[in-house]
Amino acid sequence: MIAPLTLLAIAACSTADPTAGTLSQNVGQAFEPCSEAEIRYLATKHNFMTAFRPCGNNHFGDFSWSLDGRQLYFQLGMGHHIMDAEAPTKDTRVVPTPSPIGPAAWVSSTRLVVPVGPDADAAAEANVPRLALYDTEQASVFTVNLPAAWTEILDLQRADDSAHVLLSALVEGTRKVYSVDLTDGTVGQPFEWLSAVDTFSYTPSQKLLVVGAGNTVTVHETEQGQAKASFTPALRGTLHPEGRWLMLEHEGDPISIFYQRAWDELSEQARERELRRAQRFEERLPDSFETEVRPPTLSFVDMTTSKRFRIDSVYGSDFEWYEPTPFYGSFRLWGFEGKQFKRNVLLGNFTDRMTAAAAGATFIGVEPFEPEAAAP
Repeated sequence: MIAPLTLLAIAACSTADPTAGTLSQNVGQAFEPCSEAEIRYLATKHNFMTAFRPCGNNHFGDFSWSLDGRQLYFQLGMGHHIMDAEAPTKDTRVVPTPSPIGPAAWVSSTRLVVPVGPDADAAAEANVPRLALYDTEQASVFTVNLPAAWTEILDLQRADDSAHVLLSALVEGTRKVYSVDLTDGTVGQPFEWLSAVDTFSYTPSQKLLVVGAGNTVTVHETEQGQAKASFTPALRGTLHPEGRWLMLEHEGDPISIFYQRAWDELSEQARERELRRAQRFEERLPDSFETEVRPPTLSFVDMTTSKRFRIDSVYGSDFEWYEPTPFYGSFRLWGFEGKQFKRNVLLGNFTDRMTAAAAGATFIGVEPFEPEAAAP
């Protein structure tokens, strides 16, 4: 198992990513050069580590840690790779499957499942999307076919056993959750009570399904679909394997595209002066020009009390719990302290944040969050 916070950064490729965000989402980071020292300082300050070189062209589309934490899968542009996180040189190799068409998932410490497109050499009737299974230990790949009508395969993750995965697919305009048997491709709908979804995550140890629909996330029991709690605003949720803590993703408060500074970068007087200057600049822009961005924000819920806490020291998305070490989590970086930086994969310890929240104590970058949130 990799020792947390000992992973060294590596340089990422420079492949362009056409889905990396709109101009308004990325223009804030274009006004000044990237500082590796600043990013490393802020990551250390808030108890995180970066998986890749801070100022590389890290246009990540997806990532996932193996169950033992030894390997990091990541998509970069149209390609995808696996990094050996325990190796001193952090060796990286290309995944020997066709280009991915959605997020991947580990079903064991060495077995990766990736959705890929149709086989170009197959007959017309076999021209269907597939799941590619790559065994990193045996260096073998085989595929199972998926229904031809499935498009936009998302939320891929392991089920109760390593022989099945869960995913969501868009079929005739409706996104639903399906199970796929990795041995023969048999498809099922394990949660018949569940209607359309936008996002979902499943926690096998708790037998709980977390569903995002619109701007609300609801935690469901899987047998009858009974709702245990709902939270708004929230786009996606991920329940910790022990069941107490739920991490939510949602849009944060608006941040100026033209004024982004870390907390201690300026004195209060200098900050107010620069903010007024930025506001005057924005006032001269056409009304159609976007001046603010809402960063992807994380907040966590204590499921024993339903109390929710927002994290404003670091921003990111695509959160997953790092299972080898309790209460560690990983996500794709947007920025620190309201300032956008280049994308990266962060790994960090959430234990102190959650312990302080449970005790009613304060912790830097964490504050109580009480929007619309209610237990049914």
